[in-house]
Amino acid sequence: MRVPLQTRPWLDPLVAVVMAGVGAASIVLGPPTDRPVLQWVLVEAAALSLALARRLPTVGLAVSTVLTAVTGLVLPDVSHVAPLAAGVLLGVVAYRRSMVFTAVAWAVTVAAVLAGMGSEASELLDGTDGVLMTLATVLAVAAPAASGRYLSALSQAAVVAEERVREAEERRLVEIHAARMTERAHLAGDLHDLVAHHVSAIALTAGSAHYATAHAPDEPQRSDAALEGFLSIQVAARQALDDLRGLLHVLRDPSSPDVLVDPERMITDAVERSRSAGLNVTFTHDSRVGQVPLALRLTVARVMQEGLTNALKHAGPGSDVAAAVAVRDDRILIDVTNTLHPASAVNLPVSGHGLIGMRERVEVLGGTLDVGPAAHGWHLAAALPLAAR
Repeated sequence: MRVPLQTRPWLDPLVAVVMAGVGAASIVLGPPTDRPVLQWVLVEAAALSLALARRLPTVGLAVSTVLTAVTGLVLPDVSHVAPLAAGVLLGVVAYRRSMVFTAVAWAVTVAAVLAGMGSEASELLDGTDGVLMTLATVLAVAAPAASGRYLSALSQAAVVAEERVREAEERRLVEIHAARMTERAHLAGDLHDLVAHHVSAIALTAGSAHYATAHAPDEPQRSDAALEGFLSIQVAARQALDDLRGLLHVLRDPSSPDVLVDPERMITDAVERSRSAGLNVTFTHDSRVGQVPLALRLTVARVMQEGLTNALKHAGPGSDVAAAVAVRDDRILIDVTNTLHPASAVNLPVSGHGLIGMRERVEVLGGTLDVGPAAHGWHLAAALPLAAR
């Protein structure tokens, strides 16, 4: 596996200077030789080959293996810089290149080290001691290659793990987006039926007023009938504007219709279904909620449905549930608290889409939704401003 080069152009010259110093120190502190110039050339060349480790490790390994063999033949037992450089570069090549290429590089390096034993090779590699020496050489050269392959595997595993995390995050965002679009489709369905409801009410009121004025026996009664009709139409129109103000910005896919029912009936049905399924539901409903705009009452109904559904899914039959809808100052408060009943909990899988949709719906109207653990159970609380934005 190829890794990107570090963006530090000064690092290669620094490595060259340091390795040149190491090579010089090995010559000065090492045993003397009758060919000092050749010694300096070979040792410094082997040390400087490490400067190729970042950009051209294969070239550096080729240079160091050749110098390992030549130094061992020309200046035996004088310096070990060349085989050490070859080992380091072999590790870099093993990290960067494939397994097959690493195996070939390892074999070439072993051959160079054995060849560098020179005239003493026949004696060193003869008999049982020779087998042990050869095995030790093979293993010594294999060590940096194995280290490089191991680090390469770790790097590849890290890349795969990052890709999986990124894919999981992308999938989560897609699911959240889908859940929000689904909830927006429900809101848009409510918008469609809301308009039909109010327009129908206005039309019926206007028709009734027309009929009353046409059949009234005298002028005062005709005037009263007309005035009453106008007032009813005014109230219905104002209610329609209040409801539309909370839903008008929502768009939806027209292929996903949603049937609008009475919000109070939705809550009643949800409570009855929960009780039939085994929950011990205590429900409190503030009568003043029926006077607020329809958009808010629909959201109250949907949030209550979601809270009772979650209680049934995760608390299980036999659990106690306290549900309440109340008007406090300028807000509508929805509260669903349930206890856990481990003996009967159904432990259904959690998708989280329902809560995502409810949070989207509540925030659209300027409210807040809090969900989390409570004492011996779970708690859902929502607050919606009466003046929904």
